[in-house]
Amino acid sequence: MAATDSSLPIARRSAWRDDCMEVVCGIANAGGGRLVLDADVDGRGVVKRKTNRLMKTIPSAVAAALGLTCAMELVLEEGRMCLEVVVPPAPEPISYHGTFYLYQNGFNTVLDNAALDRLLQPAAETDMKWETRPVIQASLDDLNMGLVTRYTGALRDTDITTDLDEVAAIEEKLRRAGLMTGVGTPTNAGILLLHDQPQRYIAGATVRIGFFGGRAGSPIFEDEVTGSLIEQVHRTVELIFDKYLADTGPVRPRGTHGSPPLPRDAVHEAVLNAVAHKNYESGTPIQVSVFADRLCIDNVGRPPRTWTVTALLGRHTSRPNNPNLVSALRSLGIIDGWGNGVGAMRMECIEAGLPEPIFELRDDETMVCFQMDEDSVMRTSLSGNDPATHASLTRSALSDAHAMAREAALQHDIGLTANDEKVLSMIDIDGRLTAPRIAKSLGVSESTVRRSFRRLRDLGIIDRVGSDKAGFWRVL
Repeated sequence: MAATDSSLPIARRSAWRDDCMEVVCGIANAGGGRLVLDADVDGRGVVKRKTNRLMKTIPSAVAAALGLTCAMELVLEEGRMCLEVVVPPAPEPISYHGTFYLYQNGFNTVLDNAALDRLLQPAAETDMKWETRPVIQASLDDLNMGLVTRYTGALRDTDITTDLDEVAAIEEKLRRAGLMTGVGTPTNAGILLLHDQPQRYIAGATVRIGFFGGRAGSPIFEDEVTGSLIEQVHRTVELIFDKYLADTGPVRPRGTHGSPPLPRDAVHEAVLNAVAHKNYESGTPIQVSVFADRLCIDNVGRPPRTWTVTALLGRHTSRPNNPNLVSALRSLGIIDGWGNGVGAMRMECIEAGLPEPIFELRDDETMVCFQMDEDSVMRTSLSGNDPATHASLTRSALSDAHAMAREAALQHDIGLTANDEKVLSMIDIDGRLTAPRIAKSLGVSESTVRRSFRRLRDLGIIDRVGSDKAGFWRVL
């Protein structure tokens, strides 16, 4: 159960008394909040033994009585040092000694049966998304202040922020973005984006890279990338190109000599998509598998289940699994949030002279595989569980446009050239591309591209909509 930031309760008591556990229970049932106690400090502001003891005993007492994990903080409030008990929201109504409490409007009330039914009803209807759940063990001080100030636009970029007004402004912006709760604890999304080591709180929040050579089984060597999500994307792409796909050295995959290099921007986009759309509840790292002839990126999490690979390859809206996280990445200018990532990967590969990446959607996973030489696209199948299995590329692994084109060509007893298929791929991504632009991207003449246009149109694969100057190509 969650409450809005403006309604999160704050209860004040001069000391920890017998009724404080009832108040904590009521605050948790109200959606989380804070219980503020007077702190015992000396004239120099040093915390005395009694307060130190409470900071150790209260969390364990709350955990034993209510099953909640509370954080304890010393805060300065109106010129006085206070001890703050940060109470998380209860996932469902909880009781203390068999009695249900609810803290509202400054009062902790006992719920009768009717009130308890009303409390249970929204709990049944509300599904708090994983990325908005609080990470009660962390606070603003645990985040990377460089990342925080980069996101919030705060004036300073320091490890310790002491200005209370500035802290309040930072926390408010993070709350509005869903990166922090109303009680000052980061959410899962906030930890992923703004913490240096999110895997400390979120299992599997890393990227694993393995080099398999020309076989399956255990990797020959591997790396694990940690850090904030922004750092993970940067370090993963850096390792792929500077170590695993290096121009020299023993780790360079066989079969890529003489082939065009993988486009860095396409691999960056694939890693970024995996990081942004992963199902982090799975506890499974993103896996990057480097083989002799291909590079595959696999993560738990997929687009809506009604989507097929064909829908993924076509124009589509952005449907993120982690909307707050994606919104924050968009605010930082790291993604555009328009659902253009797959099209960008395809275009980058075509313009680099490589086959299009192959996408596969499984029950709960998404895989993208980049072919690192022209021949491998026709001998690598991703349909089995073993990514190293070699077989003919199945019709289902091709886009509908390519499958239709090959079928039509067979019926007319003609063959499609490699340029025909590349031209078809490009206009399947963006039908407004012109012959000069396609010719420049593919390194061929305009007349070659126009011949492909005519052949594909004669086969009934594409059609021109509108004039030559203002129209566009449509894949039928």
